[in-house]
Amino acid sequence: MNAFQIFTKNSNQWAAKPIGSEDAAAFREAVRRGGFKRLIAHTDYLINPASANDVTAARSVESLRQEIERCQFLGIDMLVMHPGSHGGTGQQEGIRKLGAALGKVLGDAGRVTILLETTAGQGNGIGNTFEQLAEIVEKSGAGRHRIGICYDTCHTFAAGYDIRTRDAYERTMESFKRVMGIERLRAFHLNDSKKGLGSRVDRHQHIGWGEMGLDPFRLIMNDPRFHDIPKIIETPKEGNPEVYDRINLDTLLGLIDSE
Repeated sequence: MNAFQIFTKNSNQWAAKPIGSEDAAAFREAVRRGGFKRLIAHTDYLINPASANDVTAARSVESLRQEIERCQFLGIDMLVMHPGSHGGTGQQEGIRKLGAALGKVLGDAGRVTILLETTAGQGNGIGNTFEQLAEIVEKSGAGRHRIGICYDTCHTFAAGYDIRTRDAYERTMESFKRVMGIERLRAFHLNDSKKGLGSRVDRHQHIGWGEMGLDPFRLIMNDPRFHDIPKIIETPKEGNPEVYDRINLDTLLGLIDSE
């Protein structure tokens, strides 16, 4: 393990205890001692600037600004967020609101890069196609270094992007490159899927245990374009999560070609 993802606050509450200077210094020192190459944070699950509820949307913008400040204090340079849900107003309105919110927040605050996470396309969610994500970035007006993409393998598979064979993998990555630019892909969430291709259902599974199988992960782990990109598992945590996390990590490492 040489990369990790954290929440800097409770993931299901708006309120957050301020991070003290001593805690921030201790965190930075622990990262240094641990020899970690990359670390990223994830926003709380309440943040939804695309919301049809104006109060929720405004609160989300302020909370996102605070999350960026917390990342800067801890020395974390990438922050993953879900694009959210339009709440019934339609995809285009949700995309417009999220793009405007990102432009405002990133124009006001810091150097942290926001990573929009690919989504499965459940319900009123936005961000389940590369084209939607590109439109959000375009509407934000933010520079190329301020917004990237976190590619969740379960979500994109459920959204209809197949990477189970070499040919399918290359087609999907070429599509991402054409629409987004491959340099936008800044992190992976490596999760198998309990549901099938194009199901639009977000259900994570252990690596190789689900509908995707091992081949997609072998392709990612051996793709030289992604050698230095952090890869995070968000596999199921029921039962004994430490045991299963070790199994999943060992599985991924075992897929790397010895050459």
